Amino acid sequence: MPERNVDLEALDELGEQMIKVKNFFINFFNKVIKYNGQLLGFDFGISQLKALSAFHEDKEYTMGELSKNASVTMPSMTEMIDSLERDGIVERWRDSEDRRVVKVRLTDRGKEMRKKFMLRRRREFKNIFGKLSKEDRDDLVSALEKVSNILQKISTTGNSKN
Repeated sequence: MPERNVDLEALDELGEQMIKVKNFFINFFNKVIKYNGQLLGFDFGISQLKALSAFHEDKEYTMGELSKNASVTMPSMTEMIDSLERDGIVERWRDSEDRRVVKVRLTDRGKEMRKKFMLRRRREFKNIFGKLSKEDRDDLVSALEKVSNILQKISTTGNSKN
């Protein structure tokens, strides 16, 4: 396959913009999980927070569903769930109909933590994006949708190549 003519300056600019977006989201999530210099009453890191946010509803999930929801590999999710289970945030068990399947659900403590996190996240979204006009918010959503679609194309194209 012939190599496409690539504008190196444009690639450098793309890299710089991606770093700016990444830094924005790192700062955003740091604000969400910190409250008066402390984590929201619990001491765990970003990976555990990511695992906690993989629970979209108050129901039980398979490890595969959680892995997909969090966009992480199964071994990574297993480590995250191990940590949350040790802290009493989740509980897991083998499915009675298929012992190969592991089910996971939030404990009462986990539900409360997730609720606090989601409220804090919504408050920070409002603090940050509430300053924008409706037109700017609509433009931002449209731009993010466009970026998401482009990245999905890249991901799909990249997966089909050998």
